[in-house]
Amino acid sequence: MVFVNLLIKPFWVFGIDRTVQNRVGETEYGLYFAIFNFTYLFQILLDFGFQNYSNREVAADNKRINELLPSILMFKTALFLVYLVLCVAVAYPLGYLSKPFIWIILGNQILLSFNIYLRSNVSAHQHFITDALLSVLDKLLMIVFCGMLIWGNLPSFPLSIFNFALAQLAAYGITFIVCLFFSFRLAEKLVFGFSLQDFMKIAKETMPYAVIHFLMTTYYRIDGVMLERLQGANGAAESGIYAQGYRIMESLNNIGYLFATILLPLFAYRLSKKTEINTLLKSGVSIIFSVSVSLIVCLFYYKTDIMQLLYSTGNVAYSAEVFGYLLLNFFPVAILYVIGTLLTANRNFKLMIYTLIIAVILNVSLNFYLITNFGAKGAGQATLITQLFMLCTYSVYCIRICQLSVQVKFIIQLLVFAALCLLAVVSVHKIHFSANGLYDLAIHMACYFALIPFIAFISGLINKQTFQLKVGAGE
Repeated sequence: MVFVNLLIKPFWVFGIDRTVQNRVGETEYGLYFAIFNFTYLFQILLDFGFQNYSNREVAADNKRINELLPSILMFKTALFLVYLVLCVAVAYPLGYLSKPFIWIILGNQILLSFNIYLRSNVSAHQHFITDALLSVLDKLLMIVFCGMLIWGNLPSFPLSIFNFALAQLAAYGITFIVCLFFSFRLAEKLVFGFSLQDFMKIAKETMPYAVIHFLMTTYYRIDGVMLERLQGANGAAESGIYAQGYRIMESLNNIGYLFATILLPLFAYRLSKKTEINTLLKSGVSIIFSVSVSLIVCLFYYKTDIMQLLYSTGNVAYSAEVFGYLLLNFFPVAILYVIGTLLTANRNFKLMIYTLIIAVILNVSLNFYLITNFGAKGAGQATLITQLFMLCTYSVYCIRICQLSVQVKFIIQLLVFAALCLLAVVSVHKIHFSANGLYDLAIHMACYFALIPFIAFISGLINKQTFQLKVGAGE
């Protein structure tokens, strides 16, 4: 799954999505970005934790798919109607309904939710290769369809945001049919029906996950909407500039997400057996710290060159500054993927929910002030402050709840690694390979990242024991 995601998704992000923004312009794409984030805010209504519930139940007993698949499909159908009504009701006063592509984006969100749920049945049956291929099928189809838009020169289907969203709808629709086919093949007999009692039972069990997901999505996605709203006539353009850096940050965050999916069962197993978790937690922090810090140091140092290379923007310096703030967000987010996963495995839902409510209030308040005064740069600053608040709070929770000891030696190793990364990027930059700026940038970055494994071992942050993330003794 990691391999196919790293193969397909980067090309979608930087080859297709970035190219579309460059072609249609910051303003038009910025409006699309704001409306996409708006529809994403309410996505929890489309799932409500059914994916995790079904995955757990069907994995424990494969025959459960016979009753759960038709029931949950009926539940999700009812929920997407609620989702549509709510989105339309909120979008109307915002003026978003005047944009025809909002209906296509809503359709995309609905199909995406169904696809993710249907895939959970495939993974619950341990058909991991099939699940991995289904996870990238929509993006692969989008690359084909949107590639035709960009480079096909089709007179009847020119490149526009509307057609861009329509191409994604076609990809999600085909993927839905394929996912439905594989899910139905796994079931022996399907009986469709709607039981309010079953719905309430599942909703009760999944409520904590749903609330946490909604709150995280709110403070993670609302900045794009507020930016477009608060900046008035310049809002769409500012949102477009913000989307340039956000795209890269979100791509980096996939690393943390994939790492969290590995850590969750490991933490859950050790907590259930009441075995020590210090070693596993230290390994997780060491790995994600070395990955995030090395990436941030390099990309931040070359942020202006990167923005100039990727985007045809009129103000490279401003875009680079916005990107810098978003890039710094990757550090707290990456570490949160580790300690947040530990709190989730330990089922500390109340603490997480209370903290997330404060984070949402903090983020919205900061966005109101900073976006009004500083635009896209302010949105990046608000997000960074919120993420640092979450990191500090969750770290305190983990130390107290799990009775962890803070090792001075480990802190020194983290600081030494960061300092050596800074020294490496500055030293490598002083070497001139050619007069070609792009070639020089590529060689500089390649040399820098080639040094990172050695820096990690020299600092003592990474060793042979770090990667021994076993579930338990003898397993």
